[in-house]
Amino acid sequence: MKPNVLARIAMSSLFLIVGTSHADESGELSIGLAYIGGGSIYLGDKSKSAIMPSISYKSDTLSVSFQEGLAYKFFDGEKLELSSAIVPKGRPYNSADSTDLAGMTRDMYFDGSLNGSYEISRGLTAKFKFATELTNKFNGHSLDLSVSQFMPVFGQPFVFQAGAKWLGNKRANYLCGVNADEVTGQRAQYAPGSVIVPYVSSNTFYSLSEQTSLFANVNVSLLPSNVVDSPIVDRNNSVTTVLGINYSF
Repeated sequence: MKPNVLARIAMSSLFLIVGTSHADESGELSIGLAYIGGGSIYLGDKSKSAIMPSISYKSDTLSVSFQEGLAYKFFDGEKLELSSAIVPKGRPYNSADSTDLAGMTRDMYFDGSLNGSYEISRGLTAKFKFATELTNKFNGHSLDLSVSQFMPVFGQPFVFQAGAKWLGNKRANYLCGVNADEVTGQRAQYAPGSVIVPYVSSNTFYSLSEQTSLFANVNVSLLPSNVVDSPIVDRNNSVTTVLGINYSF
């Protein structure tokens, strides 16, 4: 994602946070900076990195952040939690990023999602997320199933997560397909169909003071053959790193 796209999303989140905080003043507001970096999977495209504002707001029922969008928890049981969310998604690539992507147009879009988590045992949680695209760019769906485990490593808290994302054929085609009107002499038409993408991730944080903390996330996704075979894809994995600092009010 381009830095200007990240900035627009961050500003949108800020406006949502301001409105939400007025509606529910019992929540916690955090601001900071985050570095986001990772290698692009697309042909001829270079690695991307950006430094952007890290802004989040969380109360018992409402939360707003760049990663999770605007979420509302409508069920909070002893072990099961359910929420719904509207999440901004940056464009997968820009046609100007590479000559191999020339003539390929993809835009930022928004997902609506239903999210759930179930505490299997202390520190072990199963999660699911079903999402559908709301902005009529491709009208596709996705499903994310995962298991996360909290554990201390040499006294440092970590959350390790492993799961898989199912992308419906419309969503997968938007991300890595080539439409008939995008065919060139060097780029054939391609439709990947639905895909399943396994991934693992790790999250941690370190408190500098009662209000200030550092955070880090690393996510590794393994791309299946029907993604790798796309004429615009040049890698078989995707690695994203997020590093940042937050101050909570």
